[in-house]
Amino acid sequence: MKFNKMTLAILAATAPMVATAGVTVTPLLLGYHYSENSTTQEKQGDLFGPQGNSLAGVKNPKDTHGGVAKEDGLYTGAAIGIELTPSTQFQIEYGVSDTDAQIGDTDVGDMEQRMISANLLVGFDQFTGYRDSAFRPYALIGAGQSKLKYESRGRTRTAETKDTIGNLGLGAMYRINDALSLRGEARAIHNFDNNWWEGMALAGLEVVLGGHLAPAVVAPPVATVEPTPVVVVEADQDSDGDGVVDRLDQCPNTPPNVVVDERGCPVQVQIDDELKMELRVFFDNDKSVIKEQYKPEIAKVAEKMREYPNSSASIEGHASKTSRSSATYNQRLSEARAIAVKSMLTNEFGIAPNRLSTVGYGFDRPIAPNDTEEGRAMNRRVYAVITGNKTMTVDQTKDMNVQ
Repeated sequence: MKFNKMTLAILAATAPMVATAGVTVTPLLLGYHYSENSTTQEKQGDLFGPQGNSLAGVKNPKDTHGGVAKEDGLYTGAAIGIELTPSTQFQIEYGVSDTDAQIGDTDVGDMEQRMISANLLVGFDQFTGYRDSAFRPYALIGAGQSKLKYESRGRTRTAETKDTIGNLGLGAMYRINDALSLRGEARAIHNFDNNWWEGMALAGLEVVLGGHLAPAVVAPPVATVEPTPVVVVEADQDSDGDGVVDRLDQCPNTPPNVVVDERGCPVQVQIDDELKMELRVFFDNDKSVIKEQYKPEIAKVAEKMREYPNSSASIEGHASKTSRSSATYNQRLSEARAIAVKSMLTNEFGIAPNRLSTVGYGFDRPIAPNDTEEGRAMNRRVYAVITGNKTMTVDQTKDMNVQ
């Protein structure tokens, strides 16, 4: 439970940085902690009473007269970090190792070691051939604090220490993809206050939020090209290829395939452009209210009708049929659905009412069987056809068929 709370706290601290590239989270680090010389320091006198076995610093865990030693055991931790460069990362790590306490070969209680440290991971890929490889070796250096807490059997006695530690390690990341990497590491831990060494082997899965930092790309030098002098050979040129020489061309740089007149200017023609589009709006059972999802489609119809001022729309309303359906009621319902679409075009989008016609067909014109819910849903509809035309003036092209 303690480890779960610690992991959630680290993930919560990451949330404000999600949008930043190179933020790393290692939600679970598992390892084996070798801690032969780790002992606690007695804070409240002689732990074992008159025998004189205090918790003074022990150099050998087998020494039953020097203090209480911590057994080797499982280490669990988590880390959060940020990439400073594509090959360098700064991390904060927190972990716990919970094992038995010994005097000699005898278990005398529980020993918990908590460590928090700040570590710098420096990749070797910039010095080796791993720059473009998924395998990324690195070295680790860092410092932090170790807290040892001892509780005797029955929890009648406790003692604890807080010591400064330093970390040195070698490891490697294997990038599964841009967001996930497998991590393995061997680490040496030095306790500066008691001058002993501990060891650790770690493995975990690292998650990158926002993607890895991209390596800096050095732009190649731009070669200076001397302009080639233009030599005019002929007296008359046609630079745009429209058939009119430059000295007579009043519209230079005419696009290719455009028909020009004697001045070299595009010949313009009028063409008729026709509009024909359809609109389908579906309704809930026994409803004539237009759902939000269809309003953008109705808006597109209005936009086209404004673009084609002489266009008109024929709006048909329809209903579904059940064993209890009333022809008169469904006729009115289908008319109400058609009028709802017309009202939206008129009131919300400013289309003149005389350009819109409505009709209701009740359930007389189904497009799907009425004996299933899916079929009835298809039949509860409005179908509109929008037609019109307009005359446009365009540049005539050589492949245009002009009557």
